[in-house]
Amino acid sequence: MNTRSRTIASFFSVSMAALLVGAVITHEARRPEPAQADPAVSTPSAATKAGGALTLDTFRDIARARTNGVVNINTSKVVKRSRGDLRDFFGGDDTLERFFGPRGDGGGSGGERETQRALGSGFIIDKDGTILTNRHVIDGADQIQVRLSNGKNYDAKLIGRDPRTDVALLKIEPKEELTVMELGDSDQTEVGEWVMAIGNPFGLSGNSVTVGVVSYRGRPLTLGTQGTTIDMIQTDAAINPGNSGGPLLNTRGQVIGINTLIITQGVPQSAGVGFAVPINVAREILPQLRDKGRVVRGWLGVQIQPLTEDLAKSYRIKDPKGAVISEVTKDSPAEKAGVRPDDVVIGVDGRAIEDNNDLSRYIAGKAPNTTVRLKVVRNGAETELSVTLGTFPDADDRDDSADTQKAQLGMTLRDMTPDLAERLELPRGSKGVVVMSVEAGEAAEEAGLSRGDVIVSVNGAQVDGVAGFETEVAKAKVDGLARLRVRRGGSHLFLILKLK
Repeated sequence: MNTRSRTIASFFSVSMAALLVGAVITHEARRPEPAQADPAVSTPSAATKAGGALTLDTFRDIARARTNGVVNINTSKVVKRSRGDLRDFFGGDDTLERFFGPRGDGGGSGGERETQRALGSGFIIDKDGTILTNRHVIDGADQIQVRLSNGKNYDAKLIGRDPRTDVALLKIEPKEELTVMELGDSDQTEVGEWVMAIGNPFGLSGNSVTVGVVSYRGRPLTLGTQGTTIDMIQTDAAINPGNSGGPLLNTRGQVIGINTLIITQGVPQSAGVGFAVPINVAREILPQLRDKGRVVRGWLGVQIQPLTEDLAKSYRIKDPKGAVISEVTKDSPAEKAGVRPDDVVIGVDGRAIEDNNDLSRYIAGKAPNTTVRLKVVRNGAETELSVTLGTFPDADDRDDSADTQKAQLGMTLRDMTPDLAERLELPRGSKGVVVMSVEAGEAAEEAGLSRGDVIVSVNGAQVDGVAGFETEVAKAKVDGLARLRVRRGGSHLFLILKLK
């Protein structure tokens, strides 16, 4: 080899050595620091310290630092078997189970007691043992048990719940130090951002993690109160049954959402379309859940829909932004203030309204008895109306009211509402009382009533609510029999209720 060749070879050898040394130094500089060895201590993950920079070790370190802050929730409820099942009339539509509750696992005839169980996830938000989860995970439970990642079980107390956002707050009394989850800022989340979901899918032992990206922000979905929506975070990180209530984390290891539901198109597992309640939504209502056990919101008393381009043209409105009033509830704050169907709300308290969801969120964020100023377009002209808000009638309020009661006749009844009519696939203006449950061996079962039936009249007198039903039944006690006209599915039938 001549002198020139040796010189070139030496140059390339030195260059390659320098590149290798540089690569090693760069790798070491970018490697996140190991998570703390003590799993009970909630310390910022390496990803947090790196400002969210994604490396090969990011998700590993998040899992190490955060998984112990996620809990398994096991609920149970002892019930009597009710006669009849709505699925007999609605072709097995499982969505009805979220309203009337699931059937039990056991077999047998009416009158047996059975235990209904449900599984879900949650996460710890303070060292005193406060836990965030979904309302539907614990709804109706007689007993709530929380299992920590170390296998320790605790009985949990329900502190508060909110049907509109599907958020619930639990409390345990821990005897050990807990891993506390850090709450992030969901408003800063962007589409395409990497996220991790943690939870307990299918009731399998131990938490598992899945990774994906934020697929969409602000997907409006109805969770627990018809006519109101929550702008959800959509993700393709796999969320399966049992993951409900668990956290959705960003690459800083911060909670940005509560995993809530999936769209499966009939397949009973993740199809890559999952949704989480933004953590800022939950954070906003936390004080009320802690102090009151529920969330009190302002109520306008209207049905609204978005202002589409075609509707805007028909109203001669150039910019298709606003909310169209399609219905005004009788005796509501809106009716008392002079709001009418066909009004188009384009502003409130000096701020422009983008759409119906924007108006709904703004009103819900106000306290009852607050006065708001609506700017509306009516007959082509703008006008302002002042409305003093009432209290939003959430589903839980109705459940605890006199509208729902356990009568001596062996059934639980509730006033028909537009919300209930929609769920039962009836016209929104339907009248009557809805049979929510039937007790085995009681008069209602003997009469042939089933849950989901709608009682529309008693002895020929129309009933518009539970109070009216009770009045007519009291009159019928003279003869000891009440003739009920009942709507079941798409038809009507008469049943005789024997009054003891």
